[in-house]
Amino acid sequence: MYRILVVEDEGMISEDLKKTLTTFGYDVIGVFENGEDVLIEVPVLKPDLIIMDIQLEGKLSGIETANILHKKQDIPIIFLTAYADDVTIETSKTAEPYSYIVKPFDEKELKASIEITMLRHNSQKDLKISNTKFVSLFMGHPDPAAYLDNKFRVVDINSKFIEFFGFNLDEVRGKLIFDLIVPESRMKEAKELNMNTKSVYYDTIRKNKNGDFLDVAISAAPIEVDGKQTGTFIIYKDISRRREIEKEREQLITDLKKALEDVKTLSGLIPICSHCKKVRDDSGYWEQVEFYVAKHTNADFSHGICPDCLKQYYPRMYEKMKKNGKI
Repeated sequence: MYRILVVEDEGMISEDLKKTLTTFGYDVIGVFENGEDVLIEVPVLKPDLIIMDIQLEGKLSGIETANILHKKQDIPIIFLTAYADDVTIETSKTAEPYSYIVKPFDEKELKASIEITMLRHNSQKDLKISNTKFVSLFMGHPDPAAYLDNKFRVVDINSKFIEFFGFNLDEVRGKLIFDLIVPESRMKEAKELNMNTKSVYYDTIRKNKNGDFLDVAISAAPIEVDGKQTGTFIIYKDISRRREIEKEREQLITDLKKALEDVKTLSGLIPICSHCKKVRDDSGYWEQVEFYVAKHTNADFSHGICPDCLKQYYPRMYEKMKKNGKI
């Protein structure tokens, strides 16, 4: 059950309030008459809720005490007041109270006020935690990120967005993302993307503040509240290095194909003269076999003489080489 601290300088009212709260099952962890003591004890007692009179004995009023507490503690406060006039209510708004209870208080009204206050406070605490997580994820994301409203105007950007695109928050806040980083050639594509109500991921081109084109992979997801899209969260991943690798790979494939095309092979039936050994090409011309082979392959020739021809045409040289063991 909730731990409640009471701040009331009228003894009878504070006792009645403590008794009523205890009857409801709440834990009254302290009763104080002035704001000075409350400021000292709150960090120690750590109450879930404070019920405090607007007018207090001492140097600090309930409003002043509440304002000081709000700077240091996240504790909901319900004001007690004998005067529910507009001036009093308006003055107390600076302390951001969750509710007001007019003295003499009604028990049912008191319980309802406490339960509603704690429900609101816990909901706001959960929302604050959720927002903190989102902000931490958004601001600390390693890639450029932008938060857009439901009309695709910039609400916020992270530090990586500033670094990557060259804009600061003042330059982009409230402006359409199309007008800032989308090249004219990609405008239709970008608007079609924004018509998509689901998460998307695809590669594209965007531009920085200087107009330079940037290769990016876009991850976009809608932000929904109560089933309605209220904005879009976009991450821009720099893929320029990946593009370079892809281009290098494409160039390597092109070079390889060209090299393969340059490789020539001989196949099929090749006409050759049985006497002079010349070869007939596709055009009907006869040419030396070495010229024909060189033309149709990557082979080069060097000329020599075989042992049989050496013996027939150069017998003396043949005998000499044979004697020397070279044949």
